[in-house]
Amino acid sequence: MQILNYKKTKCVNGCDLFNDDSNFLYWENRYATSDEILIPQFINKNYFNTELKILHVGIGNSYIALNINNFKKLDGISISGSEIAYAKKFNIKNYDIIFLNKFTKDGFHLNNFNNYDIIIDVNLKSFSCCKIAFGNLFSNYVSMLKNKGKIITGKKGMNWSRQIRPIISFSFKKFFYKKLKEIDGPKENILKIEECYELSKKYKLKLNQYEDSNLVTFQKLD
Repeated sequence: MQILNYKKTKCVNGCDLFNDDSNFLYWENRYATSDEILIPQFINKNYFNTELKILHVGIGNSYIALNINNFKKLDGISISGSEIAYAKKFNIKNYDIIFLNKFTKDGFHLNNFNNYDIIIDVNLKSFSCCKIAFGNLFSNYVSMLKNKGKIITGKKGMNWSRQIRPIISFSFKKFFYKKLKEIDGPKENILKIEECYELSKKYKLKLNQYEDSNLVTFQKLD
């Protein structure tokens, strides 16, 4: 596995973060995960106000955007230039996507992300570089929510720990190409429900577990 040189930035704790917006292939041509399939079903079943403003962190193949595109505003972020290019082909009128590593210290604030009714992140902690960066990320999410707004994540995604490696790969169809490869990450990136309760208490959030959809939500209280 040949690891490439790539553009980097820093998390709040000084860890190196992938920050290269060139066309690294990632999830744009893969199937949606089970969490990504369940979340649009949950939103369309429980939200009837089409004036909602939604942020999707980690757009993948844009399955979620394609299935909740009747809402007023949907912002998306990705660390893959290829995912972004793929998403733009759908020409969803209310869908705005930018390149951003979610663990960047001030990335959300510099891009004026705020006042969301829903923040979707199916891998809330899975790709954390360190505990401090995750704490900063979660604090950012809470600050970007409206009162009664929700962070939505999936139980399956909570049980993953991954790290990203930018590599050169080969296929007979594409020959040599750049892609983001996932490898196993540290066990502390597995988000246990006990930690979810601790986060809820710290930020005065209401934690809900939905057994029928295998989802978890954090709701900001008035």
